[in-house]
Amino acid sequence: MPVYQSVQRICLILATLVIASGCTSPTVFLNDYKLNPSSVIEVQQELEKAGLEVTVISIPHPATMDASTIILGSAATLGREVDSVASLLHGLGYENIATSIIQRGNHWYRAGNMGLYLVDDTLINGAMHSVIGTYQADNCELMQTLTLTNDNRFTLTYTDGETLQGQWAIDGMPYINLSKQSPYVNFYYQIESEVTHDFSGRVDITKLRPLESQNYRQIENCGFVQGLRVNPTQSL
Repeated sequence: MPVYQSVQRICLILATLVIASGCTSPTVFLNDYKLNPSSVIEVQQELEKAGLEVTVISIPHPATMDASTIILGSAATLGREVDSVASLLHGLGYENIATSIIQRGNHWYRAGNMGLYLVDDTLINGAMHSVIGTYQADNCELMQTLTLTNDNRFTLTYTDGETLQGQWAIDGMPYINLSKQSPYVNFYYQIESEVTHDFSGRVDITKLRPLESQNYRQIENCGFVQGLRVNPTQSL
């Protein structure tokens, strides 16, 4: 009799677990990599209001992923919940959400779970507008000025009078890339912003600092600085 009761108890526990697992909401792994912190909070709160479990992660985007994407572990998980997440994101300003399915390897996106990689277009577009202009070299012996134009072209002027032209882009904040195919150039800088005041009013300062991981000796410790004076009549 005790053995029978023990078996009954085990079966009851297993049945309970099966039912519970069938009712458990999928976990959304929200990637905060290069995403505005306020956007992370907003998206997480809205997903949780919709009854979804949210885990925030921070890993680099796959090189082939340049748009907001929902990642799934199986095509079988495509359905109502994916549509509801896409609709929720659309309401937050993230349009044209792509869907990607990972079928191999060890990943989180199983049992109905999904990954969420967001590209904050508003943040990037605002940053692109703010970095346009001419910068003076800072702590740099080889370079003199850097000019970024609104058609995504850059011009580097060297102290010896030579110039280098190519394209610039912001793929994700707070990083800007200067590139050219021939001669090959692939410079990365981190965008830093600060506000200062002098006798004439407020000055918005933008600094471009080279990333330490690059193997380009010519830009080592060589940054750029631009200061834009704000009209005193504008509110601070």
